[in-house]
Amino acid sequence: MISGKPRRVATLALILCLSLAGGALAAALGEIISGYETFLGSGMELSQGVYWTGSDYRTENYIEYSKNSKVRPVVVSGSKVCNYGSFSSMARLLEKQGKHVIAGINGDYYVMANYEPLGILIENGNLLSSDAGHYGVGFFDDGSAVFGKPSLMMSLEINGESLPLSSVNKTRTAGTTALFTDSYAQKTKVSGGGTELICSISGGLRLNSSRTLTVEEVLSGAGSVAIPAGKTVLSVSDSSIGAEILKELKPEDTLTLNISAPQDWANVTYAIGSLYKLVTDGKVDSSLPAGSAPRTAVGQKADGSLVFYTMDGRQPSHSIGVSMSQLAERMIELGCVEATIMDGGGSTSLNAIYLGDSSASQINNPSDGYQRSVTNYIMLMTEEKPTGVADSLALYPLSTHMMAGAKTNFTLKAADENGYATQADVPVSLAVTEGFGSILPDGTFTASGEGVGAITATGEGLKSAVVQVNVVKTPDILRVFRQGTSTAVTSLSVKSGTKTDLMAEAMDNYVYLISQDSCYEWTVQGEIGSINSEGVFTAGEKSATGSINVKAGEKTVVIPVTVTSSGRYDDVSENSWYYEAVEYVSEKGLMTGTANRVFSPDSPMSRAMVVTVLHRMEGLPAAEGQGIKFTDVKDGSWYSEAVYWASSKGIVMGYGETFNPDSPVTREELAAILHRYKGQPLSEKSLAGFSDAGEVSDWAKTSMSWAYEKGIINGISQSVLSPKGQATRAQLATILQRLA
Repeated sequence: MISGKPRRVATLALILCLSLAGGALAAALGEIISGYETFLGSGMELSQGVYWTGSDYRTENYIEYSKNSKVRPVVVSGSKVCNYGSFSSMARLLEKQGKHVIAGINGDYYVMANYEPLGILIENGNLLSSDAGHYGVGFFDDGSAVFGKPSLMMSLEINGESLPLSSVNKTRTAGTTALFTDSYAQKTKVSGGGTELICSISGGLRLNSSRTLTVEEVLSGAGSVAIPAGKTVLSVSDSSIGAEILKELKPEDTLTLNISAPQDWANVTYAIGSLYKLVTDGKVDSSLPAGSAPRTAVGQKADGSLVFYTMDGRQPSHSIGVSMSQLAERMIELGCVEATIMDGGGSTSLNAIYLGDSSASQINNPSDGYQRSVTNYIMLMTEEKPTGVADSLALYPLSTHMMAGAKTNFTLKAADENGYATQADVPVSLAVTEGFGSILPDGTFTASGEGVGAITATGEGLKSAVVQVNVVKTPDILRVFRQGTSTAVTSLSVKSGTKTDLMAEAMDNYVYLISQDSCYEWTVQGEIGSINSEGVFTAGEKSATGSINVKAGEKTVVIPVTVTSSGRYDDVSENSWYYEAVEYVSEKGLMTGTANRVFSPDSPMSRAMVVTVLHRMEGLPAAEGQGIKFTDVKDGSWYSEAVYWASSKGIVMGYGETFNPDSPVTREELAAILHRYKGQPLSEKSLAGFSDAGEVSDWAKTSMSWAYEKGIINGISQSVLSPKGQATRAQLATILQRLA
């Protein structure tokens, strides 16, 4: 142990420095915007990287492992080959053997119907399932690994004649002979005609070995049979090679099972299957399937160190995933000369015990929203025991991006030399880079300055902890919300004397920043009322217009505000059937008046007005991809961005090359637009109760049925639907309230 040696966490600043020194980092994934590296234990570093693709995010997590005497990789499955479990339940199997699991990833692809792994499975040198011709990765006792195809050769010898054995603990297929051990499942799960030979065996199955099978019972046409404890079942298909010879065997007859493997696989103690090889000799495999998804992979660098990698996916605004080719390119960027894939999709999972913690955390974000139980795992474990003596300090969180003036809490932890959680038995000091803020003994940090600073934890005789904090004064993006909502406020209409609690959110380089309301400067313009430092706006007692201005550094958001003293609009009385709806859309900033204190409830809605309102409901998102460029929609017009967005989403189609923004919308047109906005759900609701149901255009029938079924659009009377009638502003306000 080297006293006082720093153990740092490398975050974004260091990663960016490395990228400048060595070329673009992770070109396969995009531009890195956030990340960290942290020590997990002997020979293990955990890294996270968040990348911006130009339109969304990719988030990777991986462990780099260097072989050492304390920690090594193993493969873990359940009590049976055809079993499944969570990371924690599988880890407990090792813990019961006196082993301590530090980290792990999900394993091989498997058959969803019975959890049978597709490829090879070896644990403690015992062959639990054959390779089926697939790739795999094998681990040796010293922590090194071999990649490729195990290419097992298996045969049965009877009276000097050799017969092929197709598989061990794999579903028997037509025309083959399969061997099942009691490690497989309770039963063989065989279907189809054949003969089942219940046999004793002279020892466990191992690579490059021979075992004697002694027949104890012969069952003809039995199908799936129970596998007795300590026994094997040789399942012979009627059409398999040598079937007639095997069927003639009787109790007490013997046969020899031979299993051989290539020399480079001969001494593996653990092995797991892989459906696709990603990288061979530093080159990407040219035949990988297309399609992005969450991914898991294992790679090996030229120096023999290993990379256990996961990429999240299927989660817009977190991570969209990668194709297998992109994954292979990324593994090469990380220095891998060999790499192979594990199961992905909802199975992708990485768990680890952070230094100073006593239990494992889910490091990645599974696409299902929870950790899927799978058939096997690769785990990094140690047999070293706790010493109870602190050796290292750790600080969390590992990656922090903050607004200047923001507060957050850091947690101090300690671990012994084997990575077990313990308590520091000496005083620990916390310090911040000069000019970047202050930190209290309880870990409360207040950011200041701008750029990248560091927080350091030190204690006499302990390896120190260093984490970096990224502080921003002027963010790229600043948005304001009502407290507890997720739609950005672009305008505000309130009644006199009311209070509105606002909050601000900032992003810089596509990364959300930690902030509190007090980080921003809140001011009002005009005689509209007042706003405090926490973003609480109190409207004045008189009707007025003005704005709320929210400032962060040099970035300012201006929110137009209208305060009404009694009744928001002179032409909307409290007795009107649409009064509450008009109040709702006005309060939410979805619709505004046509003039001061004028709503014009009976005026028709134009096509431009409708898409603008829907655009506001979605928070004013940018267009997705290339929509239709209508000749009558000029860039910079008040509705152009809404039209581009609605077109890119397929919500509006237009009339050839024109959009007709000023054309009034009929009730059936409005139903069609809303139907597409909601994803065009199916509906079989009949409109036969309306006398004018036949007037509904063919293209609008499903949309009108859906809108009527959902109570979004009703008739103008009990018997009249009026599909060709113009939709009014009052009707649209009511519909929007029903959609909420």
